[in-house]
Amino acid sequence: MQQSATKVVLIFLGTRGGIARRSRRHRRHSSLLILYRNARIMIDCGTDWLTRLSSIAPTAIVLTHAHPDHADGLAKGAQCPVYAPKKTLDSLKGFPIYDRRVMPARRSVMIHSVRFTAYPVQHSIRAPAVGYRISVKGAQFFYVPDVARLPNALNTLRGVDVYIGDGATTTRSMVRMKNGRLIGHASIVAQLGWCKLAGVHRAIFTHCGSPIVRGEARALNAAVRQLGRAQGIDACLACDGDRLSLSGGEGAV
Repeated sequence: MQQSATKVVLIFLGTRGGIARRSRRHRRHSSLLILYRNARIMIDCGTDWLTRLSSIAPTAIVLTHAHPDHADGLAKGAQCPVYAPKKTLDSLKGFPIYDRRVMPARRSVMIHSVRFTAYPVQHSIRAPAVGYRISVKGAQFFYVPDVARLPNALNTLRGVDVYIGDGATTTRSMVRMKNGRLIGHASIVAQLGWCKLAGVHRAIFTHCGSPIVRGEARALNAAVRQLGRAQGIDACLACDGDRLSLSGGEGAV
């Protein structure tokens, strides 16, 4: 699929979290594809993608962390560079990934004219996670499909056009303390609070948990939209195959 030189398209390849339940709208493990010029950058590559990478044909793969629903699609390797924090790459040392590129924390890395900056977040102790602030063609979005806490949310999200976050739970917190660190999943309500604090006016939630995957789509989306409106944010749930076009800092589904 060829894109014009001035168009940026995000495709939600999958929107299901690391759960057994599936639905037509949330079938594949969460993954995002960025199309820009000749680039096809895939963010996260869970188990569901193990036999499907050839159909995606990514020119680069970027990982948020090493949990199976985000990285085990690489168990047979990849035909393109794989970017991830060092601890994530170390966790995958048994995978035949021959072009490994370390993504440093809080330092910009250019991948095919798309700028990535990794921000460590609290989610797991065994599989430390990051969220990515991504800049391309004047637009900026933040992608963090697994998060219990986003440190310094105000500065991390300031100037972001679209927040793409963790849809494991809408209002019930799935965060707990372990060894002095928060782990698990922040609620959509909590993440909307981060967006409000930083002045982010649009939020999309992926990596959907069981209550969303098994629920009635129209009612759930209405509930998320209402939660967003209460904080002055345009909020919705992502479904597999959804597309978002970005241009000069503006997004349109």
